[in-house]
Amino acid sequence: MLALFAGAVLVLSAFSTLTQRISLPGPVLALLFGALMGPYAVGVLTIEDFGVPTGTLLEEAARITLAVGLTGVALRLPHGYWRKNVRWIAVIILLGMGGMLVVATGMLWALLGVPFVVALLLGAIITPTDPVVTTPIVTGSLAEDRIPERVRHNLSAESGINDGLGYLFVMLPILLLTKPGVAWQELLVKVLLWEVLGAAVFGVLAGFLLARLFVWTKNAGLMEESSYLGFLVPLGLLILGAGKLLGTDAILAVFVAAAVFGQLIPERDEQQEDKMNDAVARLFLLPIFMLLGLALPFAEWVALGWIAPVGLAAAVLLRRIVTLWALRPLIRSLHDVPETAFLSWFGPVGVSALFYATLAERHTGNHEIFVYATLAITLSVLVHGLSTAPLSAWIKRSEPERKQEHETG
Repeated sequence: MLALFAGAVLVLSAFSTLTQRISLPGPVLALLFGALMGPYAVGVLTIEDFGVPTGTLLEEAARITLAVGLTGVALRLPHGYWRKNVRWIAVIILLGMGGMLVVATGMLWALLGVPFVVALLLGAIITPTDPVVTTPIVTGSLAEDRIPERVRHNLSAESGINDGLGYLFVMLPILLLTKPGVAWQELLVKVLLWEVLGAAVFGVLAGFLLARLFVWTKNAGLMEESSYLGFLVPLGLLILGAGKLLGTDAILAVFVAAAVFGQLIPERDEQQEDKMNDAVARLFLLPIFMLLGLALPFAEWVALGWIAPVGLAAAVLLRRIVTLWALRPLIRSLHDVPETAFLSWFGPVGVSALFYATLAERHTGNHEIFVYATLAITLSVLVHGLSTAPLSAWIKRSEPERKQEHETG
């Protein structure tokens, strides 16, 4: 296991620039590598070889990957970002998440022929834009050269927030399936007031205190520069564990804490931490997709028939395209047409969907959720991954025209 996983990470890291340029980013290759090593191909390794129930292994691996990835996403945003971009956040979160949930649920219910509550649960699972899969799209020399900074920052911020808030959307159908009599009461009292809002409050306090600790130890000469990395990786995992112990939405708490932390530490330190934390996040990013590749239920996908991939692909892609273009009048001053087109296409589904799918299967006992969700994730990773290079090159080519139109206007 160590030889295969570490060897694959080593090779993919060594050729990361090349693979990005030919539109084969890390998640695509890691997923393919896992599937190739699995029982449906070479058969060198199976998910059962890890000695842990598949659902438990994938849920906890996804949870830890999200914690580390969200810390990097939050630190990627420059000082003052939240104050300057309130409008984008308000539109894409308050209206965008609801719109994407409605579109996805409607398409899944119409095309898959599943009960409405199951379609609602699947729609909630694929609604959030995945922060981990988004990282290769918006980071690295290729992205910095081709994609406008405001597009990269807005996509990062959105993926960070809606990933944590997705918990609220996922818990509604879970409660409707498991506790229909008290579902709405528990959603409002336990989930919204304590788990979601409690996570936000806890994240703000924790981020503030940890930022003060970081600045004090650094200024007092108590922390070596080589210890920065040893501070930040445990930051995300500490909030993840503490948030879970408190019974809150720990994923949301991690992002809020890291966002507050990133805005309070000196900007020079934030930029340094951002680069180091992104490097570490990649080490977590690739193995989770190798694990997923080992666990892909190919036989169960085949049993679903041809309509399943068509319906899931339509839901994954159109949920975002329809919603963002419907919201175009509200973001017209923030993003021009090419940028809106880019943002409407890149709403990848990945690690957060895997986490919520395994969580939903654990609560409901419905294995069908996992089968559908893994097919949606695989389709998204392939489609969005393979389109990263050509679409980023397209938005780069359209930049002179956009500048000329802006100057003329």
